[in-house]
Amino acid sequence: MSAPVYVLDSGALMAYAQGVDAVGEALVAAADADATVAVPLVCLLEAYSLLDHTEHEYLSMLRRNPAVRIITPALHVDRADDCPMIGGMARQAGRLGAGNAAYLAISNAAGVITSRADQLRKVLGDDWPIVEV
Repeated sequence: MSAPVYVLDSGALMAYAQGVDAVGEALVAAADADATVAVPLVCLLEAYSLLDHTEHEYLSMLRRNPAVRIITPALHVDRADDCPMIGGMARQAGRLGAGNAAYLAISNAAGVITSRADQLRKVLGDDWPIVEV
């Protein structure tokens, strides 16, 4: 599998759990292209915290999808790690999950699927490929 073609932020994960077709279609397209979709761990945790427990199974199914990769930030206190960049982007975007999604999008030259394109555009700019669900 190749680098991710999309990053799903918290809103995209919630939309998936609530049956929004566009997210599932992006997953199918990625799988058909032998590509992956990245899910920042922070966004996964945010989505679980915002969804009703009856919707958690949808995220479990998503996590089992072979085209989906859950990405954790690199944590190296004594050398370069992802935390300062994610934190800075989160400050710009206004939400930790949005900052983590923006960081992964930039790191992988991937598009973003989100329910809050305005937050991601603050970091990524107007020309970045963003799909709003």
